[in-house]
Amino acid sequence: MFKYAMIALILISTSLPAQAEEAKTKPMADHHTLAQLEEKLRQHPEIAAYASRVEASGSYAKGELGLPDPMLFIEQEDYRFRSDMGRGGGDTMIGFRQEIPRYSVREARAGRMQVESRKNKLLQDYAFTAMRAKMITTFANLQKIKELRAIALEQEKLLKTQKQSLKGSVSANRAGISMVQMTDADLQETRIMLAELEEERHENDAMLMNMLGEAPSITLPPVEMTAWNNDPEKTYPVIIAASDIDMARKEVDIREAEYGPNFEIQASAGRMDGGDRGGSIMLGVSIPLWASENQKPKLQGAKASLSAAEFDRDAVKREIMQKLEHLKAQINTSAKKMELLEHKESLLKAAAESTSREYEAGKADFAMILKTRREAFSVRATRVAERAKHTALVADFNRYIVQGERHE
Repeated sequence: MFKYAMIALILISTSLPAQAEEAKTKPMADHHTLAQLEEKLRQHPEIAAYASRVEASGSYAKGELGLPDPMLFIEQEDYRFRSDMGRGGGDTMIGFRQEIPRYSVREARAGRMQVESRKNKLLQDYAFTAMRAKMITTFANLQKIKELRAIALEQEKLLKTQKQSLKGSVSANRAGISMVQMTDADLQETRIMLAELEEERHENDAMLMNMLGEAPSITLPPVEMTAWNNDPEKTYPVIIAASDIDMARKEVDIREAEYGPNFEIQASAGRMDGGDRGGSIMLGVSIPLWASENQKPKLQGAKASLSAAEFDRDAVKREIMQKLEHLKAQINTSAKKMELLEHKESLLKAAAESTSREYEAGKADFAMILKTRREAFSVRATRVAERAKHTALVADFNRYIVQGERHE
């Protein structure tokens, strides 16, 4: 009778993978789609801040082309130091002064701000893809936690039933107390796992609250790798580094333009001493008299910064190629591991059935059945965790790749 009870328990254990898969594929009452949550993600303060920076840089670019405010003035000149110098009250003039900074400098500064605006847009898109990858990884982890919890609860139920059966067998001198103790140890391990899963669930819910303002429940669709032809120029880090080069070039343009002249216009009109009316106009132009101590070192510094930005981009290219090649290898390895784990799980299921028949025939002991069952549980849990890891790796890979038209 004891043997038949143990065999029934093993049959229940071997049915757990199917139950877990059924729970995984059972439709959920979702209130959101992934696309809807992505739109909500764009409202995150970090993403919204970049949108404001884009607007700010564009506005600054327009402002750089404008002229400074003119200066209006009233001038009173009184030359009477002695009473015999005339009866007049001096010159009274009203006029304005307008500074006209170099147009080439203003144009170059506006161009630099336009480049900065495009860079901020790239940073916004890159921040969004990074946060999207984090959100997908979080949902994958929550799905993993749900499946592992279901498996652990079934395992706990099985172990409790097994423990009761073993107690009866011990009373009838058909089994040793050590088998009950081993089952108790397995129960404690399962309960520890449940506690850790609950802690992990709270952590992931908190991450969703941070990103979305809520912790919705969705069925995560399959996440596929973004097509990429190994061109680093189609990745966000490299394009952002190229924007730094463009900004450094604009800085060189600014420093070169500073060799040109600034202009100033001043005009005034009024009553001259003696009652006559008159006016004056003045045109001023700057000359780069101190260029060797002013413009020249600034230009040299700007060219050095441009060279540094080009080296930085080359370094980023190497880093991103290393990162993406490593991620591709990890993704391929993870996919292979899932395939092998699935095969191993089917082998363990067959082994459990064979061991049950051998135990019934008196050719195997009960410890072998317990070992096979524990290994099957471990493989199922590993496979579920590996599937979540694979999703996270794919999401991490995709966040670096620019989809659609390249930002210029």
